[in-house]
Amino acid sequence: MTFQRGRVDKAHRLLAPRVAYLVGTVDGSGVPDLIPVSNVTSVSTAPEQVLLAVYKAWTTYANLSSGEGFTLSLPTAAQADGVWKLGARYSKYPVTDPAGKLAGCGLNVVHEPGGYGPTVTGCLGFMACRTVRRIDTGGDHGIFIGEVEAVCFDDATFTDDGVPKQEFRPVMQVTGNTFTTAGSFFSLDYLGT
Repeated sequence: MTFQRGRVDKAHRLLAPRVAYLVGTVDGSGVPDLIPVSNVTSVSTAPEQVLLAVYKAWTTYANLSSGEGFTLSLPTAAQADGVWKLGARYSKYPVTDPAGKLAGCGLNVVHEPGGYGPTVTGCLGFMACRTVRRIDTGGDHGIFIGEVEAVCFDDATFTDDGVPKQEFRPVMQVTGNTFTTAGSFFSLDYLGT
């Protein structure tokens, strides 16, 4: 195997594919917004906390900077067209205002009862998170940590504790407009006692 030196400004592409979550927020006037973000990971399981990084020039960043929390929906590969429309800054979808995107994306968007932001029906699950930390590292993205207050799993796909009952296919971004989804899953035996 040989390697070629790559461009440092494209190093993040080595982290692909990444699940494209839909991050729901509301602005100070209560206007909901929903965008795909693949910079999401768990940072604690006791309490359950997730981290997301959002580009500072986006409306979502402003909403996260002033709001109390956010939602994360896990869309299926069958919802990829709608996810792509919600990523209007990349997809070039001609409707960039939040209300127009939500109305025209083709997904069934509902406002999460906790008030943090919208979620999508027909997805694999969603969570509502209260923001507990905002971090600015000086880069072009801001970091937000949310503590999970509620989670819902698609009951056809997961048990109530999030263990898959069947294969599932989330939207996963490779780069730009290139996407994939998960293949078949498998389990390994636990080792030792």
